[in-house]
Amino acid sequence: MKAKWWSRLYPQVMCASLLLLLTGCWDRIEINDLALITGAAIDRTNSNEVDLSLQIYVPRAAGGGGMGMGDKGGSGNSNTFVLTSTGVNIADALSHMQDKLSRKLFWGHAEVIIFGEGAAKLGIRDDVDYLMRAPQPRERAYIYVCRNKAKSVLAFQSTLERDTSEVLRELAKSKSMMSFTLAEVSEMLTEKADAFALPWLRELKPPNSDNIGSARYQNGTAIFKNGHMVGLVDEQTSRGMLWLRNEIDYAIVTVVPKGEDGSISVQMLRSKTELIPHIRDGKWSMTVRIHSENDTLQNATSINLASSEAGVRKVEHALEQDMKKQIGSALRRIQLGMQADVFDFAGEFHRAYPQIWKRTENDWDEQFPKVEVKIEPDAVLLRPGLSNVKAKSSD
Repeated sequence: MKAKWWSRLYPQVMCASLLLLLTGCWDRIEINDLALITGAAIDRTNSNEVDLSLQIYVPRAAGGGGMGMGDKGGSGNSNTFVLTSTGVNIADALSHMQDKLSRKLFWGHAEVIIFGEGAAKLGIRDDVDYLMRAPQPRERAYIYVCRNKAKSVLAFQSTLERDTSEVLRELAKSKSMMSFTLAEVSEMLTEKADAFALPWLRELKPPNSDNIGSARYQNGTAIFKNGHMVGLVDEQTSRGMLWLRNEIDYAIVTVVPKGEDGSISVQMLRSKTELIPHIRDGKWSMTVRIHSENDTLQNATSINLASSEAGVRKVEHALEQDMKKQIGSALRRIQLGMQADVFDFAGEFHRAYPQIWKRTENDWDEQFPKVEVKIEPDAVLLRPGLSNVKAKSSD
């Protein structure tokens, strides 16, 4: 009888005990106890020491109190300030910074991670490995490389956005330039070609203090091989690289058709790049087929696009020649100059010729610069728009 009574009561006792565990979050940390990181910068002058800079958000509207200072003090604008600490690696520098802060560092709002030029040249593999292994840094944070010190980018003021980290996040999301997350960079470091590209920032300082909030960034591309930055390419060459990688999402192209005095600008609506590998008689080659569809934005030439098929074809030919020029520049600078396969030619050959690739993959660094590339562009002008013909001047 006693056992029967206990068997009925036991489930109720267990349920009541479990409810006691749901009364609150035992490991909760109040926001007033957190130092919210919005961006991080990694600088190196040698392989034995790293300067870690963190951009900390100041929650003034929430009545946040003061915080301690890092090893080298703080700087920044009214919304954020930047702390820098030095260590033998990121984990060591982070621990030194945390020891001097009154709040617990929190990475949940970190938007960007910026590598300085020195750190990028010395190599980013170990730093990326730590950031992926550590529990707090966000895998979706965008990665940039900048000229000189990365700390200076975080410390610069912004007018339209809350801080420079938010500016760089919006640039990445707009697809106006190449963008990669921490998780994507970690994956690229493990690929067979071991070569990749990251967006490059060169800070343009305002000419005077009256427009100190109008910071702008001129973008290019940093080329990496074996985890080290091996060179830079400008915006035009970067465009050619994006064509080869099938990553042109938005572009306005201005060309001067042959025999014309004026220019014509088009907006690219869609594009698709197809890489077709060939191995014949021991020779490796790659055919690059590009199809783009475009709209006319402004016509300052004497071509009447509304009524002249020959004129439309003339403009399309100019667009195709512009593609060839940009892609040719990328091949000369990156394939021949830096010998870094940021185009994923290795992946295409691997998929098309798995048996041959298995025998030769260890010699890819020697083979890649020898790959002959044939470019086949196809530009289509879908809607020529209203006629805006510039009258030819008479002598």
